[in-house]
Amino acid sequence: MSTRNNLKNSLLEFGFTANEAQVYLALLELGSSTAGPLIAKTGLHRNVVYTSLQHLKERRLVTEASKRGKKNFTAVSPVILEEEFEQKARSAKKLTQNILQNLKPAAEEITIHQGNEEYLQLLTGILKAMPKGSTKYVIGTGGEEFMAATMRPIWKKYHQTAKAQKIKIKMIGYENQRSTLENDIRREGIYEMRYLPDEIENPAGVHVYPEIGTILNIIYSDKHKPVTTIRIKNKQLAEGYLNFFNNLWKIGKE
Repeated sequence: MSTRNNLKNSLLEFGFTANEAQVYLALLELGSSTAGPLIAKTGLHRNVVYTSLQHLKERRLVTEASKRGKKNFTAVSPVILEEEFEQKARSAKKLTQNILQNLKPAAEEITIHQGNEEYLQLLTGILKAMPKGSTKYVIGTGGEEFMAATMRPIWKKYHQTAKAQKIKIKMIGYENQRSTLENDIRREGIYEMRYLPDEIENPAGVHVYPEIGTILNIIYSDKHKPVTTIRIKNKQLAEGYLNFFNNLWKIGKE
């Protein structure tokens, strides 16, 4: 595999889409550039290049300046990725600590599960416990790295169980995950999706099962660490997260 392909695959692990990785690498090679040379170098459609540049600007990986009436784009050092993911790790730790600290006295049961096998057993077991025709609510989901490390290996069995129970899933994702999620999720026919701006993205996700008073807090896997899930059985908490989901759903975009 070429060095460029290795770099591209590494960027995918850090939340880049394939198009964003291609544009970013091309911009690193070109230096400061207008959109025209980027379009020519990547071979991507003009709209795709501009969309990728916008997402990269939002992640502070590309800067924009106007020169002689034309927009010039410059790639920022990838060192900023370290800062981004260190912040996400801190946020995940803080979120988990807050949930456990604030809810432990009222929680009927808290259990921690780790690894794909336990994650699959947990998800399918909860789905089977739900009334047929129920709705599951998901606030946030992992990107391509989580999909590759955890979701794709369990995808078929998980969705077989959901469909057998006639479960519908309402999910809120993030704009930078739209292309990945659309390909994997739309074809299943049991999802409703909306997307929030990337700046709201959280490094952990929450699954809400209001009918059985259960929530799952998911700390996403990657190639270095397995998926970790905190299950909390607490009816009031589940109802609170359902209200939170409904408020986010109103501001999400289809």
